[in-house]
Amino acid sequence: MAINKSKLIGGVTLVAEGAALAYYGTQYLDFMQRQGLMGSGKRLLRATGIRSGKVFAAIGIAEVAVGILLLTNARSQPSFAA
Repeated sequence: MAINKSKLIGGVTLVAEGAALAYYGTQYLDFMQRQGLMGSGKRLLRATGIRSGKVFAAIGIAEVAVGILLLTNARSQPSFAA
């Protein structure tokens, strides 16, 4: 069974970032901004002005769910590398 490596990397990244966002919330966004790692999604979250930990947890859990779907999809579809 072949594994699609790009989906695997994307899924692991989404799971890790979603878990960090759900657990740390604004602290995670502050850290990413200090390190210069703010992507467009994180900038959008920062611009909305959300401060509720429950909202960050919901967004993080949704991100984890998408990451898990990518991981299961990566295992089921073969990669087309030569």
